[in-house]
Amino acid sequence: MDIVKLREMLEAELSRAELADVDASFYEDLSSFLKALKLSAEASRERGEEVEERLYTEQLRMAEWLVREILRARLHKLVDMVFSGPASQGELIEPERKLFVILNAFVEGKGLDNLEVEVPSKPSPLKSEGDTVRETKTPVREAYIIEEDVPAVIDEEFNEYGPFRAGDLSVLPEKIAKILVARGLAKRVKISF
Repeated sequence: MDIVKLREMLEAELSRAELADVDASFYEDLSSFLKALKLSAEASRERGEEVEERLYTEQLRMAEWLVREILRARLHKLVDMVFSGPASQGELIEPERKLFVILNAFVEGKGLDNLEVEVPSKPSPLKSEGDTVRETKTPVREAYIIEEDVPAVIDEEFNEYGPFRAGDLSVLPEKIAKILVARGLAKRVKISF
């Protein structure tokens, strides 16, 4: 992943009405690329390499803008899919399929308070027709709708979560979530997948 690839992805996303094809690891690749740029900028700063730090910082700024625009375009298309009626979720990658199901449940009037949504999973390509597998429901995980803008939060293991904007949907560790809910900054949403 690089800036040129991100720009090409944005052009592809903006030039068509349907979602552009992406790899299943799309969101992990984006996150890894942004983290690598951030770490490179920090390492350059620590070494006192001012020019290199500024280059990495500018690349990070451009990459974050491109990623934000790609995600904005994809999200708009997901919302359009929800409102256009039943649609094939086959082309959606896992995080987008989950979001599609949540958005669809919300639009159908189920609301967000204690929303429970069953996300259909794709059949495993490793199963043959003769295989019988007893399926069990996976445990419910909790996500949170962020009520107000919240700066980045760091847990006791120095993992960073956020920053968040009002309306963001996020899966958070229990300790951080309890604090945000207690302060009226987040609202719990139950998701079953």
